[in-house]
Formats: sequence, structure tokens, C-alpha cells
Amino acid sequence: MSCRKKSITIIIVTIGFSMILASSTFAAGIQCSDVKYGNPNYHENMEKLAKRAGLPGNYYSKYHEDVVSRLCSGDTKGIDKLIDNGYVKAKEAEAIAKVLGKRYAFKGERSETGKSYGYSKEKFLNMGLCMACADNVAQYYTKQPNSPCGKLAKRALGGDPDAIKKLAEFPNYCVWKY
Repeated sequence: MSCRKKSITIIIVTIGFSMILASSTFAAGIQCSDVKYGNPNYHENMEKLAKRAGLPGNYYSKYHEDVVSRLCSGDTKGIDKLIDNGYVKAKEAEAIAKVLGKRYAFKGERSETGKSYGYSKEKFLNMGLCMACADNVAQYYTKQPNSPCGKLAKRALGGDPDAIKKLAEFPNYCVWKY
């Protein structure tokens, strides 16, 4: 092989190696240390994660933060509970895991309570309740249906306009104690 061919071969191999190295660095993506609360770039990194994971509106919620924390600590049962309770969707948790380079797949079925929570929360949002209000009311509706808020929620889901109006005002007895 001539000296010129060797030089061209070395250049091509060097460029190829550089491209592989650059793509593997990019593919590494976001690490748990990047999205650990306290990291000076925490919020920027969470925004990047939300975009790369394709979260709704490229936005992350406190529940997505909880998924990140649990993935990074290995608490997959906690993630299963978040999904069952309707706080996050399985595909969102799985997408977050993929971005972080973690393995996670929701293996279960949502419980009847979890399905009811998710369904009712959507209905309360459609009635005009704020996100936090709908969450609180759905908690009462599914976990304490005989409470004053649970009964009001049931009437609202039945189409009672007075109940819907009262829920929209978000009475104190509908504030869920987390």
C-alpha cells in the first residue's frame, strides 16, 4: 500500500472513530446525576428530558420528577403505583426510562380504583377544574366516596349543574390530605 493510501485510510478511520464517539456521547443522553434535585442545571435538564421523552407539551410535572427519582433509585414498584393511580401514563414512564438509559416496563394492569381515578380526574378537568383541584376531587371520589367531597363529585359526574358549580369553586372539604 502506498504512503498516500495509508494516509487516506488513517484519515477515514480517524473520522469514522470520531463520528462513532460523538454519536455514543449523544446517545448517552441524560444521566441520573443530571436530573438529581440539587444539580445546578436541574430544571434545564428536566426540560431536556421532557422533550426527549416526548412528554405531553414537552412539559414535566412533579409526578414525572417522582418517576425520575424512583428510576434512579431503582424503585420500580413506586413507579407502578404512580401509573396505577393515574398520576403518569405507562408510556411516559417508559419513555423517561429510555432517555435515562434505564430499563422499565409497566407489567401490570391498572386496578379498578386506579382506572376510576384516571377517568374521573379527566372528567373533572373537562368540567373546568384546575389540575390540582381535579386531582384532589378524584382522590375523594375514588378513595372516600362517602365523604362530602366524594358525594359532591358523584353528583357532578351525574351531570348535576349545581354540583359542578360547587366543585369549580373548590370547597375546603375537597382538599385532599397527602
